[in-house]
Amino acid sequence: MSSAMPHAVPHLMQRPNRMLRLLGVVLCCVLAACAATTTPGTMAGLDAGQRLQVADAAAASGDHALALSMYQQAADSAPNDTALQLRCATGLARNGKTGAAKDLLIARLKAHPNDSDLLRGLAAIYVVTGLPSPAINELNQALAARPGDSDALLDKAVALDLQGRHAEAQRLYRQMLARTPDDPVISNNLAVSLMIEGRTHEAQAVLAPFADSDDVPDRLRINLGLIYAANGDVEAARRLLGDRLGEADVQTLTRSIASAAPSGQGVQTP
Repeated sequence: MSSAMPHAVPHLMQRPNRMLRLLGVVLCCVLAACAATTTPGTMAGLDAGQRLQVADAAAASGDHALALSMYQQAADSAPNDTALQLRCATGLARNGKTGAAKDLLIARLKAHPNDSDLLRGLAAIYVVTGLPSPAINELNQALAARPGDSDALLDKAVALDLQGRHAEAQRLYRQMLARTPDDPVISNNLAVSLMIEGRTHEAQAVLAPFADSDDVPDRLRINLGLIYAANGDVEAARRLLGDRLGEADVQTLTRSIASAAPSGQGVQTP
Protein backbone atom coordinates (compact mmCIF):
# COMPACT_ATOMS: atom_id res chain seq x y z
CA MET A 1 0.00 0.00 0.00
CA SER A 2 1.21 3.46 -0.88
CA SER A 3 2.03 5.80 1.96
CA ALA A 4 0.13 8.53 0.13
CA MET A 5 -3.31 8.03 1.64
CA PRO A 6 -5.32 10.05 -0.92
CA HIS A 7 -4.54 7.30 -3.41
CA ALA A 8 -5.20 4.47 -0.98
CA VAL A 9 -7.59 1.80 -2.20
CA PRO A 10 -9.03 -1.24 -0.46
CA HIS A 11 -7.55 -4.58 -1.47
CA LEU A 12 -9.18 -7.87 -2.32
CA MET A 13 -7.35 -10.95 -1.14
CA GLN A 14 -6.89 -14.44 -2.54
CA ARG A 15 -5.71 -17.51 -0.78
CA PRO A 16 -2.16 -18.39 -1.88
CA ASN A 17 -2.88 -21.09 -4.45
CA ARG A 18 -0.01 -22.74 -6.26
CA MET A 19 -0.19 -20.20 -9.08
CA LEU A 20 0.28 -17.22 -6.77
CA ARG A 21 2.51 -18.71 -4.03
CA LEU A 22 5.81 -16.93 -3.45
CA LEU A 23 8.86 -18.98 -4.37
CA GLY A 24 11.31 -20.10 -1.69
CA VAL A 25 13.70 -17.19 -1.41
CA VAL A 26 16.14 -18.91 0.92
CA LEU A 27 16.49 -21.90 -1.40
CA CYS A 28 16.97 -19.60 -4.37
CA CYS A 29 19.76 -17.73 -2.63
CA VAL A 30 21.54 -20.95 -1.73
CA LEU A 31 21.39 -22.18 -5.30
CA ALA A 32 22.13 -18.87 -7.02
CA ALA A 33 25.88 -19.35 -7.22
CA CYS A 34 25.46 -22.81 -8.67
CA ALA A 35 23.06 -21.56 -11.31
CA ALA A 36 25.44 -18.83 -12.38
CA THR A 37 28.21 -21.30 -13.14
CA THR A 38 26.14 -24.19 -14.56
CA THR A 39 27.12 -25.24 -18.05
CA PRO A 40 24.94 -26.93 -20.70
CA GLY A 41 26.79 -30.18 -20.12
CA THR A 42 25.86 -30.32 -16.45
CA MET A 43 22.22 -29.49 -17.22
CA ALA A 44 21.65 -32.70 -19.14
CA GLY A 45 21.57 -34.92 -16.06
CA LEU A 46 19.15 -32.81 -14.05
CA ASP A 47 15.67 -34.09 -13.29
CA ALA A 48 12.58 -31.86 -13.36
CA GLY A 49 12.83 -30.87 -9.71
CA GLN A 50 16.50 -29.95 -10.01
CA ARG A 51 15.81 -27.90 -13.14
CA LEU A 52 13.12 -26.05 -11.23
CA GLN A 53 15.54 -25.30 -8.40
CA VAL A 54 18.10 -23.97 -10.86
CA ALA A 55 15.40 -21.86 -12.51
CA ASP A 56 14.37 -20.39 -9.14
CA ALA A 57 17.97 -19.65 -8.29
CA ALA A 58 18.68 -18.09 -11.67
CA ALA A 59 15.63 -15.85 -11.35
CA ALA A 60 16.75 -14.75 -7.87
CA SER A 61 20.22 -13.92 -9.15
CA GLY A 62 18.92 -11.95 -12.13
CA ASP A 63 19.73 -14.48 -14.87
CA HIS A 64 16.26 -14.38 -16.39
CA ALA A 65 17.24 -16.02 -19.68
CA LEU A 66 18.51 -19.11 -17.86
CA ALA A 67 15.49 -19.05 -15.53
CA LEU A 68 12.98 -19.00 -18.38
CA SER A 69 14.79 -21.76 -20.23
CA MET A 70 14.91 -23.98 -17.15
CA TYR A 71 11.27 -23.37 -16.21
CA GLN A 72 10.24 -24.46 -19.69
CA GLN A 73 12.53 -27.50 -19.65
CA ALA A 74 11.28 -28.54 -16.22
CA ALA A 75 7.67 -28.27 -17.39
CA ASP A 76 8.37 -30.29 -20.54
CA SER A 77 10.15 -33.03 -18.61
CA ALA A 78 7.23 -33.74 -16.24
CA PRO A 79 4.02 -32.95 -18.14
CA ASN A 80 1.78 -34.89 -15.73
CA ASP A 81 3.07 -33.25 -12.54
CA THR A 82 0.44 -30.60 -11.85
CA ALA A 83 2.27 -29.00 -8.93
CA LEU A 84 5.44 -28.65 -10.96
CA GLN A 85 3.55 -27.22 -13.94
CA LEU A 86 2.04 -24.57 -11.72
CA ARG A 87 5.40 -23.69 -10.20
CA CYS A 88 6.86 -23.34 -13.67
CA ALA A 89 3.96 -21.12 -14.73
CA THR A 90 4.47 -19.06 -11.59
CA GLY A 91 8.14 -18.65 -12.42
CA LEU A 92 7.36 -17.57 -15.96
CA ALA A 93 4.75 -15.06 -14.77
CA ARG A 94 7.06 -13.63 -12.11
CA ASN A 95 9.63 -13.02 -14.83
CA GLY A 96 7.15 -11.08 -16.94
CA LYS A 97 6.30 -13.95 -19.27
CA THR A 98 2.58 -14.16 -18.56
CA GLY A 99 1.92 -15.16 -22.16
CA ALA A 100 4.30 -18.12 -21.85
CA ALA A 101 2.73 -19.05 -18.51
CA LYS A 102 -0.73 -18.96 -20.03
CA ASP A 103 0.38 -21.05 -23.03
CA LEU A 104 1.99 -23.61 -20.73
CA LEU A 105 -1.19 -24.06 -18.69
CA ILE A 106 -3.44 -24.17 -21.76
CA ALA A 107 -1.23 -26.89 -23.24
CA ARG A 108 -1.35 -28.93 -20.04
CA LEU A 109 -5.11 -28.53 -19.80
CA LYS A 110 -5.49 -30.17 -23.20
CA ALA A 111 -4.19 -33.36 -21.59
CA HIS A 112 -5.94 -32.77 -18.24
CA PRO A 113 -9.04 -30.68 -19.08
CA ASN A 114 -10.74 -31.08 -15.70
CA ASP A 115 -7.75 -30.49 -13.45
CA SER A 116 -9.10 -27.95 -10.96
CA ASP A 117 -5.65 -26.71 -9.91
CA LEU A 118 -4.55 -26.07 -13.49
CA LEU A 119 -7.84 -24.29 -14.19
CA ARG A 120 -7.36 -22.09 -11.12
CA GLY A 121 -3.82 -21.37 -12.23
CA LEU A 122 -4.94 -20.27 -15.67
CA ALA A 123 -7.69 -18.16 -14.11
CA ALA A 124 -5.07 -16.43 -11.96
CA ILE A 125 -3.07 -15.56 -15.07
CA TYR A 126 -6.17 -14.05 -16.65
CA VAL A 127 -6.87 -12.01 -13.50
CA VAL A 128 -3.36 -10.56 -13.27
CA THR A 129 -3.49 -9.63 -16.96
CA GLY A 130 -6.80 -7.80 -16.50
CA LEU A 131 -9.10 -10.41 -18.04
CA PRO A 132 -11.67 -11.42 -15.41
CA SER A 133 -14.20 -12.77 -17.94
CA PRO A 134 -12.07 -15.72 -19.17
CA ALA A 135 -10.95 -16.22 -15.56
CA ILE A 136 -14.58 -16.76 -14.56
CA ASN A 137 -15.00 -19.27 -17.39
CA GLU A 138 -12.03 -21.29 -16.15
CA LEU A 139 -13.27 -21.13 -12.56
CA ASN A 140 -16.74 -22.29 -13.58
CA GLN A 141 -15.11 -25.31 -15.16
CA ALA A 142 -13.01 -25.88 -12.04
CA LEU A 143 -16.16 -25.76 -9.91
CA ALA A 144 -17.89 -28.20 -12.25
CA ALA A 145 -14.98 -30.59 -11.74
CA ARG A 146 -14.82 -29.98 -7.97
CA PRO A 147 -18.19 -28.60 -6.78
CA GLY A 148 -18.09 -26.43 -3.71
CA ASP A 149 -14.32 -25.98 -3.78
CA SER A 150 -13.82 -23.03 -1.42
CA ASP A 151 -10.64 -21.74 -3.09
CA ALA A 152 -12.22 -21.76 -6.55
CA LEU A 153 -15.32 -20.03 -5.17
CA LEU A 154 -13.15 -17.34 -3.57
CA ASP A 155 -11.20 -16.84 -6.80
CA LYS A 156 -14.47 -16.56 -8.75
CA ALA A 157 -15.85 -13.99 -6.32
CA VAL A 158 -12.68 -11.91 -6.71
CA ALA A 159 -12.96 -12.10 -10.51
CA LEU A 160 -16.63 -11.07 -10.34
CA ASP A 161 -15.70 -8.06 -8.20
CA LEU A 162 -12.99 -7.08 -10.67
CA GLN A 163 -15.62 -7.27 -13.42
CA GLY A 164 -17.92 -4.96 -11.47
CA ARG A 165 -20.45 -7.70 -10.70
CA HIS A 166 -20.47 -6.93 -7.01
CA ALA A 167 -23.88 -8.35 -6.11
CA GLU A 168 -22.90 -11.75 -7.53
CA ALA A 169 -19.54 -11.62 -5.77
CA GLN A 170 -21.20 -10.73 -2.48
CA ARG A 171 -23.57 -13.70 -2.77
CA LEU A 172 -20.57 -16.02 -3.09
CA TYR A 173 -18.76 -14.40 -0.16
CA ARG A 174 -21.85 -14.77 2.03
CA GLN A 175 -22.31 -18.36 0.88
CA MET A 176 -18.75 -19.12 1.99
CA LEU A 177 -19.14 -17.22 5.27
CA ALA A 178 -22.18 -19.36 6.06
CA ARG A 179 -19.73 -22.27 6.23
CA THR A 180 -16.81 -20.48 7.87
CA PRO A 181 -18.19 -17.33 9.54
CA ASP A 182 -14.89 -16.23 11.09
CA ASP A 183 -12.78 -16.46 7.93
CA PRO A 184 -10.81 -13.17 7.71
CA VAL A 185 -10.00 -13.45 3.99
CA ILE A 186 -13.60 -13.93 2.92
CA SER A 187 -14.79 -11.24 5.36
CA ASN A 188 -12.19 -8.82 4.01
CA ASN A 189 -13.30 -9.36 0.43
CA LEU A 190 -16.98 -8.98 1.25
CA ALA A 191 -16.23 -5.71 3.06
CA VAL A 192 -14.16 -4.40 0.13
CA SER A 193 -16.93 -5.33 -2.31
CA LEU A 194 -19.46 -3.44 -0.19
CA MET A 195 -17.08 -0.49 0.18
CA ILE A 196 -16.62 -0.23 -3.58
CA GLU A 197 -20.37 0.22 -3.86
CA GLY A 198 -20.31 2.94 -1.20
CA ARG A 199 -21.94 0.72 1.45
CA THR A 200 -19.26 1.55 3.97
CA HIS A 201 -21.36 1.10 7.12
CA GLU A 202 -22.22 -2.44 6.06
CA ALA A 203 -18.55 -3.01 5.27
CA GLN A 204 -17.60 -1.79 8.75
CA ALA A 205 -20.08 -4.20 10.34
CA VAL A 206 -18.40 -7.08 8.50
CA LEU A 207 -14.85 -6.24 9.61
CA ALA A 208 -15.37 -4.62 13.01
CA PRO A 209 -15.31 -7.98 14.85
CA PHE A 210 -11.69 -8.36 13.74
CA ALA A 211 -10.59 -4.92 15.02
CA ASP A 212 -9.00 -6.18 18.24
CA SER A 213 -7.70 -9.47 16.89
CA ASP A 214 -3.95 -9.91 16.48
CA ASP A 215 -4.32 -12.92 14.21
CA VAL A 216 -5.60 -11.23 11.05
CA PRO A 217 -3.85 -10.23 7.81
CA ASP A 218 -2.36 -6.74 7.74
CA ARG A 219 -4.37 -5.99 4.64
CA LEU A 220 -7.62 -6.56 6.52
CA ARG A 221 -6.49 -4.17 9.25
CA ILE A 222 -5.61 -1.53 6.63
CA ASN A 223 -8.94 -1.97 4.85
CA LEU A 224 -10.83 -1.61 8.12
CA GLY A 225 -8.90 1.59 8.80
CA LEU A 226 -9.92 2.94 5.41
CA ILE A 227 -13.53 2.03 6.12
CA TYR A 228 -13.44 3.82 9.48
CA ALA A 229 -12.01 6.86 7.70
CA ALA A 230 -14.70 6.76 5.04
CA ASN A 231 -17.33 6.66 7.79
CA GLY A 232 -15.78 9.66 9.51
CA ASP A 233 -14.35 7.83 12.53
CA VAL A 234 -10.89 9.35 12.31
CA GLU A 235 -9.72 8.15 15.72
CA ALA A 236 -10.58 4.52 14.99
CA ALA A 237 -8.89 4.86 11.61
CA ARG A 238 -5.73 6.27 13.16
CA ARG A 239 -5.59 3.45 15.69
CA LEU A 240 -5.28 1.03 12.78
CA LEU A 241 -3.37 3.15 10.28
CA GLY A 242 -1.13 5.17 12.58
CA ASP A 243 0.37 8.36 11.17
CA ARG A 244 -0.42 7.42 7.59
CA LEU A 245 -3.80 9.17 7.74
CA GLY A 246 -4.35 12.91 8.04
CA GLU A 247 -7.53 14.98 8.09
CA ALA A 248 -7.13 15.94 4.43
CA ASP A 249 -6.71 12.27 3.59
CA VAL A 250 -10.01 11.46 5.33
CA GLN A 251 -11.82 14.14 3.34
CA THR A 252 -10.32 13.01 0.04
CA LEU A 253 -11.00 9.34 0.68
CA THR A 254 -14.59 9.94 1.76
CA ARG A 255 -15.36 12.12 -1.28
CA SER A 256 -13.80 9.51 -3.55
CA ILE A 257 -15.94 6.72 -2.15
CA ALA A 258 -19.07 8.88 -2.23
CA SER A 259 -18.56 9.76 -5.89
CA ALA A 260 -17.95 6.13 -6.84
CA ALA A 261 -21.05 4.82 -5.10
CA PRO A 262 -24.29 4.20 -7.01
CA SER A 263 -26.95 6.87 -6.68
CA GLY A 264 -28.54 6.80 -3.26
CA GLN A 265 -25.90 4.52 -1.76
CA GLY A 266 -23.09 6.97 -1.14
CA VAL A 267 -21.59 7.87 2.19
CA GLN A 268 -22.10 11.24 3.77
CA THR A 269 -19.14 13.58 3.61
CA PRO A 270 -18.21 14.90 7.06
